[in-house]
Amino acid sequence: MSTSKAKSFAKATGKLALAATVAALWMAAGPIAGAAAAGYPTSVARATALQACSGSADEWGCAYRACMAQHGQAE
Repeated sequence: MSTSKAKSFAKATGKLALAATVAALWMAAGPIAGAAAAGYPTSVARATALQACSGSADEWGCAYRACMAQHGQAE
């Protein structure tokens, strides 16, 4: 492969990766914005607790409940 073809391929691949990233972020933000607009506001404290506790899952959800309780939030 020549140098110009390699550069062209790298440039196209970079653009595709950027477009995929933007699309993924847009799709992830949609439900959040929709929920807030529909009257389901989420406080900063709850959002922080959800983010912190999302990895605390066991088979029955006890670790998640305990983590949310430590943050003063309902599950």
